[in-house]
Amino acid sequence: MRKWSLLMMCDVASIIEGVTADVSPQPARASSERADLPPEVRRDEITAHINAERRARVEDMAALFAVSPMTIHRDLDTLAKEGRVERIRGGARAITERLAERDVRLRRHLNAGIKERLARVAATLIDEGAVIALDDSTTIGALGPHLAERRPATVITHSLPLINTVAQLPQTSLVGLGGQYYPETDSFLGSVVVEQARHLMADAVFISTTAIRGQALLHPDAEAAATKRAVLGMGSRKILVVDSSKFGNTGLYNVATFAEIDDVVIDADADEAAIAELRSLGVEVHIAE
Repeated sequence: MRKWSLLMMCDVASIIEGVTADVSPQPARASSERADLPPEVRRDEITAHINAERRARVEDMAALFAVSPMTIHRDLDTLAKEGRVERIRGGARAITERLAERDVRLRRHLNAGIKERLARVAATLIDEGAVIALDDSTTIGALGPHLAERRPATVITHSLPLINTVAQLPQTSLVGLGGQYYPETDSFLGSVVVEQARHLMADAVFISTTAIRGQALLHPDAEAAATKRAVLGMGSRKILVVDSSKFGNTGLYNVATFAEIDDVVIDADADEAAIAELRSLGVEVHIAE
């Protein structure tokens, strides 16, 4: 991971935003029809084509869409900036979930609808006047718009977007955990954050993670896993908010086990056997319909 050193924390008015689109493959058009497509429509069809083929060359797409290779280059540059495709030598390839997990711009749009449903249910677990801690995952980030209504007394977080959100809430105090800033996660991670977390306590902690295997919560990055462990350790009540696609994923570093978790908020697509196992471990399961 690339690091930026911060000497002090300051109010950041804007964050990098990625834009993705629903790009299910469209019916094929003849090249002559595609020649007159508006740029926005052509880029949507280029994205759909790349998603269907997994990768595509500039020359082939120029022929397919009846435009010049230079036009395709410009389109691919635009799509890459929007986080919709990945540029490679001579063309582009589809964004994989593994790549998306490394880039916060892409993760914000992965399963966005499910994240919002999870956030609505998780928000009901925030008591008015409570001290809560929130990790930097995009799943927990979806709680941001619900905080004004739930009115916690204090929010502790190392997520830069959540820091900016909570800073605008007059009824809620903010404790921002600062350390090394990582653009890939738009958050502060590492030993400085871990040390700060050791001196704080919260009524409830909300975290998410990228992988669940067996009874273990896992993450592919060492510093992110260590920071999540430290944030989790602050909470009297430990709440995991996660979508069912994370079950069976692999990760290298341990964050926690379900023996440490009090509540799990999960979507309705979760396997019934997995839900039954969680309940057998004494975990309170909340289903986001």
